[in-house]
Amino acid sequence: MVSYDLHNPHRDYEKVRAVLESADSWAHPQGSVWLVDTLLDTATWRDNLKRAGDANDEFLVIRLGHSWASSNMDDKVAAWLKDPSRRW
Repeated sequence: MVSYDLHNPHRDYEKVRAVLESADSWAHPQGSVWLVDTLLDTATWRDNLKRAGDANDEFLVIRLGHSWASSNMDDKVAAWLKDPSRRW
């Protein structure tokens, strides 16, 4: 899971989005929250995102597991999470 806060001056959403969409598989359930299915470690994702953002942007990268719960989640995102091909 990736969460971010992009701060002024540039807020390079397109560059950050491009990094996130480079994952093997991804879902975008909420504004600044993305889910990526990848074999890369969390520090590598953090570093890739930092290069796409500004020095003052904040990134949080967490490896998810099988245990999750949601409420009013988009059906496509829930299906993505439930997909047995996820690399938990």
